[in-house]
Amino acid sequence: MDNDRVKKDIERAIAGLVPADRASRFWSLYEEVRKEAGVVDFPETLRRFRRTFPDETRAEDVDRVVLSVPFERYLYPRAMAVIEKLWALGDVAILSDGDRVYQPAKIARAGLLLATRGNVLVYEHKEDRLAEVERRFPARHYVHVDDKASLLARTKTGLGSRATTVHVRQGHYASETQAGSPPDVTIDHIADLIGVDTKRFGG
Repeated sequence: MDNDRVKKDIERAIAGLVPADRASRFWSLYEEVRKEAGVVDFPETLRRFRRTFPDETRAEDVDRVVLSVPFERYLYPRAMAVIEKLWALGDVAILSDGDRVYQPAKIARAGLLLATRGNVLVYEHKEDRLAEVERRFPARHYVHVDDKASLLARTKTGLGSRATTVHVRQGHYASETQAGSPPDVTIDHIADLIGVDTKRFGG
């Protein structure tokens, strides 16, 4: 999902609802919450915004803008086709960072919960839950697809040759400095997974 585009559209909508100083304060609170929790947490950001501006007459509209985003419009091209193809190779699951309320709702509203047949795990820090993922989805071999190269390196460290790591250079973290083992496969767009020779996935 193109989360950067989601955020930009929310920014534009909020800027059209409240004065500039309050819109700016909303995003300061957003960053404050993200720093404290380690993940984006829109519900907590909205709570703090209401506490900060109890007189804001458009507070309910701000809530609505954030909580009713049509996430299905923000899927990357052919994302659903990618998931469909991967089901032919093995079980498909989404591992996501985020809060335990907004993030699952966002994934479901985008149609991804249905596409992955309910295989969605949301953690505050998914990189720390590799052992749990193995318990939930036992397999001879794993393929980890991510735009965060650092997370792929951690998976490689944890699973070694039992994992194939695929770096997608599309998304918010795609250009971050790489650390650790390089990915086994690198693609520019999530849709490129459709054309990857499945033999490269190993296992």
